[in-house]
Amino acid sequence: MTPLRHVVIAAALACIAAGASAQDFKQPIKVIVPFAAGGATDQLARLLAPRLAKELGTAVQVSNRVGASGQVGTAAVKSAAADGSTLLLAPDQALVVVPLISPTANYDALRDFIPLGQVARYQWAFSVPANSPAKNLAGYVDLLRARPQDANYGIPGKGGLPEVIGAVIERKAGVPLQATPYSGSSAVMPPLVAGEISAGVTGEPEALALSREGKIRILAVSGGSRSPVLPDVPTFEEAGFAGINVNSFHAFYAPKGLPQPMAEKFNATLRTILKDDDVKRQIREMPLLLDPTDLEGARRELAKSQDYWVKALKPSK
Repeated sequence: MTPLRHVVIAAALACIAAGASAQDFKQPIKVIVPFAAGGATDQLARLLAPRLAKELGTAVQVSNRVGASGQVGTAAVKSAAADGSTLLLAPDQALVVVPLISPTANYDALRDFIPLGQVARYQWAFSVPANSPAKNLAGYVDLLRARPQDANYGIPGKGGLPEVIGAVIERKAGVPLQATPYSGSSAVMPPLVAGEISAGVTGEPEALALSREGKIRILAVSGGSRSPVLPDVPTFEEAGFAGINVNSFHAFYAPKGLPQPMAEKFNATLRTILKDDDVKRQIREMPLLLDPTDLEGARRELAKSQDYWVKALKPSK
């Protein structure tokens, strides 16, 4: 064998080895959740983390980095090394809506992140304390008109669909509504149960358990159809409040620059995990609508969300 052939073969083997190693997650992975522990995003992360660890062959730790409507955790992932050691699991609102309404959010969803795969969609729920006289949305509007001092409601962070819902109700009632942002949907629940706020807009998963316990009453949900786990609760459209027929989704993201083979490996691993019957059952019980995607589907869904909110939040002339 000629020396030149030795060199060519060695170079080819090196390329193969580099390609194999490029898609491996050899160091521990930190999955950052930009909201408080106990919420749907956190529950989803903690369900998937041990399964990702097993399939990827490395430790996977969930870290809650709370603050500024998801900005703190999301920005931390943007500035992390693009080597697979730091990933984000978040709803599209944290990546898309917050940068559109907050000058302090120094990131852009499509420019600064690589979508690694959508996991599930969820509906937003509008709830009142169990002892509220409002039995439906029309009753809540009547309540605001009679007692405008109670026109306050909790949201899981500034901007997005929760504030859109508030604006729609405000227009209908003709009474200004005061939105109070909290550090995630789970943080809205204690003051809502205690009656410190007259209503709350949260993810359906956070509202469902307390509704079943009789501590809150869900008056409406977002989206174009009723929730399969809340068949007696109308959508906003059905209740006469148009313009709230969209939902949100949870997905994984990496900092821009993650090697394509690693992105492909993570996505394939995630989709395999999401086929597991036990995982599907637990996600359904949260309740979330399982909706996995490939890499292109994840990018397309993120772009669609950004396009929707850029238009929705554009100042009217």
